[in-house]
Amino acid sequence: MLEPNYYMLECRVPDEVDDIARLKAVYIKDLGSWRIGKSFTKELPNPLHIFIKEGYPDTLLEMYSNDALIITKRMYKVLLENGINNMDAYPCVILNKETGFKSLDYIAINLIGLIESVDLEKSKILNQNSSQKIDLDFEGVVIDELKAKNHLMFRLAENTSAIVVHKSIRNALLEAGFIMLTFVDPEIWIG
Repeated sequence: MLEPNYYMLECRVPDEVDDIARLKAVYIKDLGSWRIGKSFTKELPNPLHIFIKEGYPDTLLEMYSNDALIITKRMYKVLLENGINNMDAYPCVILNKETGFKSLDYIAINLIGLIESVDLEKSKILNQNSSQKIDLDFEGVVIDELKAKNHLMFRLAENTSAIVVHKSIRNALLEAGFIMLTFVDPEIWIG
């Protein structure tokens, strides 16, 4: 089987970590969704305050994808160095009210651009009877590379929670030692 040219980017909990911090959603009144692929017209707080959910420890992942992408500054640097230029970045501080923990090592990312790149006829769509073309539920996705147009990192227009990266970005992140990131073959991705 040929190596895919695109992968679905996720972040897994390492086997050696029993418990990991979970972050509250980044919600700013009248801002709109981080998942629509458009730059914000409203000024955001600087820095954004992002809180760890109550009862969770201070151990953080390299990336969180809960509407906003919350990534380490180290990951942001690697993405920039490898040609990702469709990100609006916002300084943030991650806080745990229970423990007093504070981290300035993260950036909140608004990934700009939704790319309609799914081959709907070849993909496995769970809600087949739906007439909707956005936020479809998949049990396997086939990326149409002509539609993807060699974009290096983007959200799928058909499911805006999905982050897609070109294999060159996957390889750069792996070479940089990002062991918490998972790169799922789209054909077995469920989302």
